[in-house]
Amino acid sequence: MEALSQILRRERRRLALSVAEAAAEAGVGRDQVYAAIRDGRLEAKKFGRRTLITCDALQNFVNALPSLRLPPTA
Repeated sequence: MEALSQILRRERRRLALSVAEAAAEAGVGRDQVYAAIRDGRLEAKKFGRRTLITCDALQNFVNALPSLRLPPTA
């Protein structure tokens, strides 16, 4: 998550990412991005046939993911 925030903090040349670019930035697959959009967990915009994901929407999605909780080792 820290790597994503570093990427988003640097000077942006674009305001939105394609699904493939958003998947690569978040470190997940395209199918997982589309599933998150369908489930309403990730906001996407349509521009003609293109699906765009704003950098802010991607950051909000990653921040909303649950924290990993591992059981204590014995």
